[in-house]
Amino acid sequence: MEMHEYFFILVALVAILAFSFTFLRRRRQNRKHAIHRKAILMDILRKAQEQNETLDIKLLDEGDAKHGLSALMRVVEDDRLEVEVLEYVSSEWIEANIDVYFRVTLPEGPIFYKFRSTVKNIKAQGKKSHITLTPPRDLEVGQKRNFIRIRPPSDSVRAVAVWHLDPTRPMPRTTSEVGPPLIHYRQGMLDAPVVLENISSTGVALRFSIEDPANPPDKLKKGSQLLCLIIYCTSDNNEQTNVFWTTNEIVNSRVEPDPPPTLVIGSTFTNWAMLEQGSTEIHWFHSSPTRGVMPITQWVMQIDRKQHLLT
Repeated sequence: MEMHEYFFILVALVAILAFSFTFLRRRRQNRKHAIHRKAILMDILRKAQEQNETLDIKLLDEGDAKHGLSALMRVVEDDRLEVEVLEYVSSEWIEANIDVYFRVTLPEGPIFYKFRSTVKNIKAQGKKSHITLTPPRDLEVGQKRNFIRIRPPSDSVRAVAVWHLDPTRPMPRTTSEVGPPLIHYRQGMLDAPVVLENISSTGVALRFSIEDPANPPDKLKKGSQLLCLIIYCTSDNNEQTNVFWTTNEIVNSRVEPDPPPTLVIGSTFTNWAMLEQGSTEIHWFHSSPTRGVMPITQWVMQIDRKQHLLT
């Protein structure tokens, strides 16, 4: 074999070794990068769990997210996620593809994320379901999602009552401290002095009947504080009722003079409480404008899903 042939063979071996070394080094770097990225991803999910963030789950149907659930993160592991939904979830969701939206507060501020997953298992017990999801491969930084705002069906609202709240006095701790309402409605009244115009996880709009459109009540002006009671039904047969108390701040109002004249006020929840049937003690929770009120989120999304099924 000639000297130049040995030379070409040597060059080829060196090239093969260099290529193999580069390939193995890049593969190792990619693996380390994937492990590092996975650790960051899982850390973000655990922060969402620690911060008790509400997850917005959308079922994908022919490419469009049509049906949704609100959930809380309960288990974060490398091979699975487990979330809790405060309602019954059908086994038809198993193997369904979903989009999950959530928010995490980091040192640089709140960031909204989105990831795609698959429902692997559902354990439903009464009005609570635990859903097992595949962990995300990646996270997308998403846009802030607006809370769904709906007008509940009239037959699902049993009662609405409104009190003017004096901000200089402590909030009531029992129902006996509340006193007579400023205005109220109960199911069966021929004329409704107050109507639940719409509601979302962060606030409620109420429509009041007024006699003089030029002089709406001072206690219902922008900036006023309200105490509200909403009794609503969540079951299909309207037998299961929830008693929801909230303190509100009025953020906007408008008068609609068309007969009969009405005043529509928009308000945000500042504190909330859910009472068990027969209970008189009110245990208040602060309402976060970014997380919303979990029980109301569940109710709103339940109604929204039913309305989509009917259209």
